[in-house]
Amino acid sequence: MSQVTWKHSGLVGVSVASGIALTLVVQLGLLSFAPAFGSEAAKNSPPESWSMAGLNAMELNPLGKIDWITVEHGGESNSETTLFEGENVVSVWDSSPARLVFDTPSAYDEFVVVLKGELILTDNAGSAVTYKAGEMFMLKKGFLGTWEMTEDYRELIVVDTAAYNGA
Repeated sequence: MSQVTWKHSGLVGVSVASGIALTLVVQLGLLSFAPAFGSEAAKNSPPESWSMAGLNAMELNPLGKIDWITVEHGGESNSETTLFEGENVVSVWDSSPARLVFDTPSAYDEFVVVLKGELILTDNAGSAVTYKAGEMFMLKKGFLGTWEMTEDYRELIVVDTAAYNGA
């Protein structure tokens, strides 16, 4: 009987020692899977903060003349930088003064924050709304009309990635 108790006590001692050793190995990062957990946590850490001033000062990637939509006048330069791409695309876009014509329906919903300048949206029925720096709006998919930037203009946009990349 005492022999069984002794064997059992030895197993408990080995178990406790193994548990302590495993805890130390994980805490010290000695196992190859431990850094992987750390990098996953870093991917999901709190995002950086964006300020209006910072977005307005940011250097964007030049795109040249606007050539992806009908341009009634202006549109000599535009540029863009993508800040985030996941299920949604978040980017900053700017343009020199221009009047753009949505003569085919816009392909996606677009959330817009005007960072600099002034924008006048006019639908085909003649209803117009003017947006200035600091204001935001939701341009619904299917918009038809004009998009007029009366001065140098910059915006932050949020759109669905699949729709944006497919357009």
